[in-house]
Amino acid sequence: MSRREASALVWERGEELLKEYVERSFSIAPLPNPPLELPDFPAIQPTESDSLVQQASGLYAVDRAGFNQRLSSIVEEEEPDFVKRNIDPDSTREKWMSENVDGLSERVLSKMAWDWMCSALDEDSPDTDRWYLAVSLLIGSSLSGSDIARRGGFHLLTSIAMAKPPGSWSSEITGAHQMAWNPDDAARHDGAPHPSGVLAASAILDTMAMGESSQTKILPHWLEGLTVNRRLCGLLDVPNRLMSSLERGSGKHTGILVRGAIQLMTGWPGESRDILLAASQHSDRDARRELSSSLQRISSEDGGFAIQLMDVLLEDSDSDVRTLATTYLSSLVRTDMPLFVEKASIVLGRGDQRMTQRIVDSAMREYLSMDSDDKSGLLPMAWMSSNEGSKSRLAGLMIQQAGASKEGFRNTSERIRELSGEGYEDLKDRISRRGPSISDLLE
Repeated sequence: MSRREASALVWERGEELLKEYVERSFSIAPLPNPPLELPDFPAIQPTESDSLVQQASGLYAVDRAGFNQRLSSIVEEEEPDFVKRNIDPDSTREKWMSENVDGLSERVLSKMAWDWMCSALDEDSPDTDRWYLAVSLLIGSSLSGSDIARRGGFHLLTSIAMAKPPGSWSSEITGAHQMAWNPDDAARHDGAPHPSGVLAASAILDTMAMGESSQTKILPHWLEGLTVNRRLCGLLDVPNRLMSSLERGSGKHTGILVRGAIQLMTGWPGESRDILLAASQHSDRDARRELSSSLQRISSEDGGFAIQLMDVLLEDSDSDVRTLATTYLSSLVRTDMPLFVEKASIVLGRGDQRMTQRIVDSAMREYLSMDSDDKSGLLPMAWMSSNEGSKSRLAGLMIQQAGASKEGFRNTSERIRELSGEGYEDLKDRISRRGPSISDLLE
């Protein structure tokens, strides 16, 4: 197969996707108006897709050189190592391109949308025709749920809100976490969001929320990205959009929404807490699992609220959620010993082996280093609800306890005997095998 044939496959598929995306962009809502336009040349909004499809196809057809340049740069960026190392790289490259026609075609269209958007957002001479072409490609590809649109579309969205050509400004957050940061440059050259740009970006987000694929595959990622941009977060109503997406959503994307809500805690603490409380009671377990695994991060912003969430999640019906919440509970042994003892006693009393194992693995050694007598009686409770692996670890910890406090070891052993004769015999057997020198303390 010749290079021309592989390129032709991408060309043909690109034209098909171009028409499909432009047509789909009209399926939910009208295209937003351009943020920038010249007073003498006002924008003429397309009322139906046919004329815009025809215009886009015409520009695509006459710009074969631009297509070749974009495709070459994409192949150079994404070509896998096995192609470069092959004894016949040209033939292998052709085969690889032929097997990845859809992805390459989407990347070509993404670069086209980028170039068209640069023309549309040129402050000196904004091209409103290119605006409608670019925004229809952005919306249409995003409505399809394309992963390429998700990754490449976010910077286009924020560029629209700022009314600045993509690539001409930084969407990255600057601050003291950067070595070269200068507080005197806080008001960077990037400037403030553009009012008309914010309206256009808001309309795009509204459209994403109504698309079957985009509301789960695109919107959550974009909202999470917007939460770290304080300038755009409020103007685009990101907190309310996160809550709305969480209320209607289920699946892995709900975890992304939870991460976004956590990032809101610094600037929008009230709204963030509302979203996270809703997530703790959400029917989708992915949302609750993400929340459970993020309790430590939440506690750095609001320790009391993290405890409140932990109490809810420790009662969850999903074993993974409970176990992840127990991880945060275990961390309290280093920061709030009385609270750890109080909560751990309740958890150990339930007999949940996974939760018990997490406490034994993550907290019990630290606990005994601060209270070798085990005055709170956590060791006997842990022994009674442990699996074989946890009992082996507990036996080792009790041997260490005997070295620090023989009285504490005797009290722990006696309490286990009171709770279960069988459990006590198991303890004696393990201690006699691993610490025969202290087995007489069990008599």
